[in-house]
Amino acid sequence: MERKEEEHYSNYFVQSPSSGFHDQESEFQSPSRYDSVPLVLVRLDESPKHSDFLKYSENKCVFEDDDDEKRLMPLRSPKSGWWIVLQILWRFLFSFGVALLVFYIATQPPHPNISFRIGRINQFILQEGVDSHGVTTMFLTFNCTTNLIVDNKSNVFGLHIHPPSIKFFFGPLNFAKMIGTKLYASSHESATFQLYIGTENHAMYGAGRDMGDMLQTKAGLPLILRMNLISDFRVVWNIINPKYHHNVECLLLLSNIGRHNQATVVREKCRLVS
Repeated sequence: MERKEEEHYSNYFVQSPSSGFHDQESEFQSPSRYDSVPLVLVRLDESPKHSDFLKYSENKCVFEDDDDEKRLMPLRSPKSGWWIVLQILWRFLFSFGVALLVFYIATQPPHPNISFRIGRINQFILQEGVDSHGVTTMFLTFNCTTNLIVDNKSNVFGLHIHPPSIKFFFGPLNFAKMIGTKLYASSHESATFQLYIGTENHAMYGAGRDMGDMLQTKAGLPLILRMNLISDFRVVWNIINPKYHHNVECLLLLSNIGRHNQATVVREKCRLVS
């Protein structure tokens, strides 16, 4: 009986740590050695005796053990106060932006109409003189009235006009320029603004004599006027602020034949460049 038991356990003998340096073959040939111990097989449960289970509720963690004891462990909420504020602010800004877009589409102002007219030449006098360096030349005294006509077709918004810039040219020579003031055209209104441009005792040098000779001819003296201005509608402060650029160019001919040296406009043609 004892022999059978030894044969039964002989397949489960392992080498003892104290005999780690012995020959393995001799060890297996002597299963009854005193330094060999039986290998005990133990079934391990997949979960330990005191296995823990965590169950999450909305704001608490439930801790359970094998003794059916439950403990509640509070968890920190993932939604902090700052996160809630950020969500509310983001939704408010999104709704506000959509509302502004709808408002702008519903009340979108049309493009304003800008036109320009030469009023009259108050003075255009060429006189010979000497400049500060002792050079003899022609001096020009010039004064002109112009009309800026603005047709604001918007029924809701007024048109803000930035200070316009006006320049007079004789060929490439710019002999007079002016920067005006801010203007305003009310909604659904056509307004006319008078602008003044001029110069006094401006030295013309070689161009002065050519201008004087042309004034005495039937063809007249050709001058070019260029005006640049920017207008805008302030729909929602500077958030929605459509702007418009206006460039006007006018060609006018001056003559003083039979008018006692008083130059007048004999021809005028203005066009909107952009």
